[in-house]
Amino acid sequence: MFEIRGDRRPQGPKKLRAERQAYLDLVARGVSTSEACRLVGINRRTGHRWRYGRTSQMKAGQ
Repeated sequence: MFEIRGDRRPQGPKKLRAERQAYLDLVARGVSTSEACRLVGINRRTGHRWRYGRTSQMKAGQ
């Protein structure tokens, strides 16, 4: 299926492509977001962002 990276440091421009694709494949098969995140090894917030898109939150006064 995929191989979890041993090096978990930030990836810069790579943006965790393999993990994102594996996560989306699992969700498409009916696996819950929380379970897919656990299996892929990503934070649940990251999974939600990948599944539902990034929302911009404006800070007060900006």
